[in-house]
Formats: sequence, C-alpha cells, structure tokens
Amino acid sequence: MDLPISYNWGHNLKYLEIAKKLHQESSLIVINEFPLDDNELQLFINHLGSILKESRNNNAEGVFDVKIARQNNFFTSIANSNLAFPLHTDCADFDSVPNTIGLLCVEPADENQGTNNFVYLNTLLNHLSEHAKQKLLNKKWKFRNQEKSILQKENGIYKICYDRITMESFSELSRDEIEELNNLDKIFKDLSFKIKLKKGDLILFRNDLMLHGRDEIDINSKRLIKRIRFNIN
Repeated sequence: MDLPISYNWGHNLKYLEIAKKLHQESSLIVINEFPLDDNELQLFINHLGSILKESRNNNAEGVFDVKIARQNNFFTSIANSNLAFPLHTDCADFDSVPNTIGLLCVEPADENQGTNNFVYLNTLLNHLSEHAKQKLLNKKWKFRNQEKSILQKENGIYKICYDRITMESFSELSRDEIEELNNLDKIFKDLSFKIKLKKGDLILFRNDLMLHGRDEIDINSKRLIKRIRFNIN
C-alpha cells in the first residue's frame, strides 16, 4: 500500500505539486490542521481544480456536511446515515463524474467507528486476469439513467466507476449478476485499507482511480465530515 502523502496547512502549500500528485494513479494526499471552515476549503480547492456545486450542498455551493441526519425518522441519504458505506465511486450515475474528492474531518467518530476505507484501482488491476479486465470493460451496467461499464480505458489509462447501491436500486439484476458483484465486492474488500481521519485532516483522492467507503458509526455519533467534489486541473 502506498502511504498517504502528508502536508501541514499553511500559506506555503505547493498547489501545483499537490495537483500533480493527484494526477498519479496511487496518490492519497492528507493535509493536517486544515481550517474547519467551508470558505477556506473552497478557496483551497479552487487552486487545484473546478468545484462541483450541488443544490443540496451548504448554501448550494461546493461543500456538503456528511453527518447523521433524519427526516420523519428516515435518513436523508446513506451518507447521512450511521450505516457502513460499501466501497464505491461518488456520483457514479452522473453524466460527468467528478474525478477528485476532498473529505475534511471536523469531528471524528469514536475510536474504531467511521474509519474510511480505500482501494487503489491499480492494485485491483494487478489481481485481475486479462479476461476479467475485458469483461469489466465490455459489460454495461445501469447507473440510474446511465449505462456504463465498471472499467473504462481512456488513452491507455484505466478508470473505474462502481456503486452497487445505485446499480441494484435502478435495475433488476439476475442471479448471475448478483454473484458477479458479490465476487467483485469481496476482491475490493480484500484489497482495501483503512485510514482514520483526525480532526483537521483533509484527505484528497481520485474518485476515478480508487474506490472509497466507511465503517459503521454509532447512531448518536457527532461525526462530521465536510465533503467537496471537484475536477483536478
């Protein structure tokens, strides 16, 4: 496993260097002691790329608060639940999937809860046969209104798009397809590693070159992660 590349927050951060590292296939960036502020986060990300603004974000800007939230006793989304979040790609059902994600830890969960999980695409590729790669490149799956393959290859570079929750929610999968996804999920889990974010940690990673998820959280946890999605320059 490639360890995260760490930086300390400060005005001497080398934006071009960080952006260059995020273009690499196995880069995870962690910036320590980052300000716990939406504006500071957006200003910083503006140096790296183009922020995706969404209506459900804070003030309909670029930052979304990932915390336990319910309406009429229902969670507003799986991100806003206490449930474990399987390894996935953010926005897998979008026309254009943002290629980079930032997660800023404002309030961590208790020990052994809410730990972030990651798996590198290049690690996965090293464990797949050529036949398996071709199958993942060729077979189309339904992601809401989009039909996509789990693997894509652009200019000789592999990319990944996977979100089983979306795939199962918007199509009726056959028994063979469910078994196929079960086998994939097992491979993802076996190859994954964990990172426990501390308060003030900002982690940056490629959404198209790795999968991410999280462990279960206590229902009463005050865990708060600020998420920002963007396209790296």
